[in-house]
Amino acid sequence: MTIRALAIRYIYLLFLISCLTPAVFGQHRIQGVVVDEDSGNKLMGVSVRVLGSNTGASTDSIGRFVLLLDKSYAQVELTSIGYATKVLRVSEQEPNLISLRTEGTLIDGITIRSNRRYSNKDNPAVELIDSVIRYKSQNRLSGNARIQFEQYDKIKIGIVDPPKLLKRTLAMVNFPTDYMDSLTLPGKKLLGVYQEENLAKVYSQRNPSRSKRRIEHQIKTEFDQRYVNNPNIQSYINYVLQPIDIYDESIFMLDKLILSPIANSGKTFYKYFVIDTVKNEYGEFLELEFVPRNDKDLLFRGKLQVALDGSYAVKRAELHLGTSANINWISSVDLELNYSPTADGVMLLDNTHVGVSFGSENNQAMYAERMSIHCDYDLDSPIDNSVFGGPPIEVIPNVSAFIPNRPIPLTVFERNTYENINRLKENAAFRSTLAFGYLIAQGYYNLNEFELGPLEYTYSRNNIEGNRIRFGGRTTPLLSEKMYLEGYVAYGTRDNDLKYFLRTAVSLDGGNIATFPAHYIEGTIQHDILEPGRQPSFLRGDSFFESFRSNRPTKWFMTDAYRLGHVVEFGNHFSIATAFSHIRRRTIGDFRLISSGDPTLAVRDINTNDAEVILRWAPYERFYYRNLTRSTIIERHPVFTIQYNKGLKGFLDAPYDYDMIKASVSRRLFLDQFGFADITVTGGKIWGVLPYTLLHMPNVRQQELDGRHEIRYDLMNSMEFAADQYVKFGFQHALNGFIFNKIPLLRRLKLREIWGAQMFYGRMSPQNDPALSDRVLEFDLDGDGLPITRSQNGKPYWEASAGIDNILRVLRVEYVRRLTHRDFPNISQDRYRVSLSLNF
Repeated sequence: MTIRALAIRYIYLLFLISCLTPAVFGQHRIQGVVVDEDSGNKLMGVSVRVLGSNTGASTDSIGRFVLLLDKSYAQVELTSIGYATKVLRVSEQEPNLISLRTEGTLIDGITIRSNRRYSNKDNPAVELIDSVIRYKSQNRLSGNARIQFEQYDKIKIGIVDPPKLLKRTLAMVNFPTDYMDSLTLPGKKLLGVYQEENLAKVYSQRNPSRSKRRIEHQIKTEFDQRYVNNPNIQSYINYVLQPIDIYDESIFMLDKLILSPIANSGKTFYKYFVIDTVKNEYGEFLELEFVPRNDKDLLFRGKLQVALDGSYAVKRAELHLGTSANINWISSVDLELNYSPTADGVMLLDNTHVGVSFGSENNQAMYAERMSIHCDYDLDSPIDNSVFGGPPIEVIPNVSAFIPNRPIPLTVFERNTYENINRLKENAAFRSTLAFGYLIAQGYYNLNEFELGPLEYTYSRNNIEGNRIRFGGRTTPLLSEKMYLEGYVAYGTRDNDLKYFLRTAVSLDGGNIATFPAHYIEGTIQHDILEPGRQPSFLRGDSFFESFRSNRPTKWFMTDAYRLGHVVEFGNHFSIATAFSHIRRRTIGDFRLISSGDPTLAVRDINTNDAEVILRWAPYERFYYRNLTRSTIIERHPVFTIQYNKGLKGFLDAPYDYDMIKASVSRRLFLDQFGFADITVTGGKIWGVLPYTLLHMPNVRQQELDGRHEIRYDLMNSMEFAADQYVKFGFQHALNGFIFNKIPLLRRLKLREIWGAQMFYGRMSPQNDPALSDRVLEFDLDGDGLPITRSQNGKPYWEASAGIDNILRVLRVEYVRRLTHRDFPNISQDRYRVSLSLNF
């Protein structure tokens, strides 16, 4: 993780822990504990409902429940599958120790047994799981020909039992902390800092396969947009706490994909046990318990209730992750899914609940919760094709900030959360804290309509400019959401030359430039030194930290670039970008370009006219963005890009006629217990006679459209290779402790294995190779008189890395080695790389 990414996480925590839930008066706390009548064991997951109202709760892992009511007593109904329903009066003054009587009926043909030595063979639990897997396709929601329903989601995040220091800090801004949410986590107080509600219509169709979630009502907390990108917070929280489906092969949770207990390969990693058989008004069910074969592996433990009517559908699922699993910063993860049968006996998802406690097992710091409720199912009505237009998840224009007929009423604490955040935004001390945090995290100092930065580019150093001082900035949406400006001026103390950059974009559809799907034109002017092969950009690789990398550039062009572009994005995540560029390059410093046909002829200027078209398709893409800078949320879906460039000669002193084409694809593969792998493949070809500085140079770091297609070569020198036809391959694999978890002395350290490899294979056509052609330029020489650049012509470049991640939960150590082209002088054969790495 980069320092900037680390700082972003810190500032998120900074503004999250600065919020407050106001005082609530007149509430009565009624609590109790539910136990089994025969054994006295405490019962988890018992439903406790107040009769005559929508108020209720469920018992936690120690059988405890808490009700917060406006009176000191109530009639409650307690229900749990396998137990007789019980109705009784509870009050604030009584301890309320409640016992439930078992009411299960044994199902003929099922034998419950317990073996000391576990085996899949002759195991009725495994036989039942085989049936569940066999019938998954017809039981899952997407297995219906068409379906539509209404979905309500509520997401909230809070600080658990805020410490005294935080309370004193909040008291300084006149926010009381004496009365907080004590209902969400029984026995603990929760200080709410984020809340979001969505009411959406969901449509799904099997043939052709497509889906749509249309959010028609939405309420969410928002902070000052000058310092906090509220859509990014919402995107990140929705990404981490995604909706879940027990029928998926793996369940996405906390940036990880965890194998489902009913996955096709589940028997390899889980143990299954029959624990109960039940008959009730919903039918006959068998209850199973499942546990990981290795408790350090990232796997769930929990229970399943499976219908025994021949459908083998899941009626209820409980899934839990604890501190024994190789996961960071989490004390527990609890998931619950409940299904209800239709009149035809089809099980449909009724509700899901996800609860995540952040911190250690004995010291919870924060708690995040997502509750989803599905209702008003329609499996018969046709769905108009127009419904599926646009992105798969869409917030309608002018979405209503009102939730009608909530299926579960908000508690008094939740009802006031939105007002509390709005009140906090007006506090001067809080705004100052956000401004400082924004400077550290994003590198910009906000001046309302403008912001100055980025901070890390203020000073850098290189061999041409010496000390480089730069001042820059960009506009914010407070100036205009339909127009955007960014730019800088820079000065080198050695070359005494003033450089500058200006970029602007204007919306063409009347909407926000930063909102997907966007449609805008853009223009760029740049006068600066750029390394050969680099395209004009605001962040040109001259940050303070880049000044110290071992393979930093030493050869430069003084570049004057002019660019006019057009970008249009469509709702299906297909986009078209076109541009025309005129770039004038002049060699500076000790950079020498000599004609391969006449060694007395030096070429100083290389000018080009370039027309460009980029086609990009990223199905189901989601991203974070700030102004026009976007970063894709990396999920399982691939990203495809095809780029074509045409050189136009004959005007503006541009003598080069060429054709270039490049295609890239990248994807993250989730490999269940083997972690995940990122794969990127890029290939390209150039037609035309060109100097090598206009060919492809693999180690020149370009500002990609989304960052997904970048392949970095740590041990390749700048400008080391050039090619007019090439293939690049990048592979990075994080095993998430798959091997270390099985080594007794290492498993407690929760270490994780990582490895990767990068390849570049390029060829230079005879007409572009200075050793074979007299129409191009000779490769420049280093201080020892040896060529800096070379053509491969047959032997690919490989480098590989291997390392250990999650050292003390914050460090990653890698060993990187160059595997080929090792017999050249002035190259690095290997290196060690230490970096911060914070992840779940």
